[in-house]
Amino acid sequence: MHTIRDILSEEERVWLYFDTEELCRQFYEETDLRFGDLPKEKWQTGYVIGAHSDGTMGHLSLYVWCRSFSSDSPTIPKRIDYRKFINGESDYYCTESHFRAVVSAK
Repeated sequence: MHTIRDILSEEERVWLYFDTEELCRQFYEETDLRFGDLPKEKWQTGYVIGAHSDGTMGHLSLYVWCRSFSSDSPTIPKRIDYRKFINGESDYYCTESHFRAVVSAK
């Protein structure tokens, strides 16, 4: 099985989608990427993480993530569904955001 590091050897950065916080925690346990100098016990889970070829990662805003699906810009990183990726599915790229707007009635 290949790893996110394998992809980052060919790509400058990728965006990772996690469908649960538990899956994000699992990624944290398995990765050698880091949030700068922040110790691992202070890492916060999230649903979208940007990973960079220099070994760093950071949280990506849901606004940016969702808007990226309405753009055809060649500068948008590859978006990876991490569950599909670790399950060995051949098509593990996200083609939709998986998030929907919620509007509260006042």
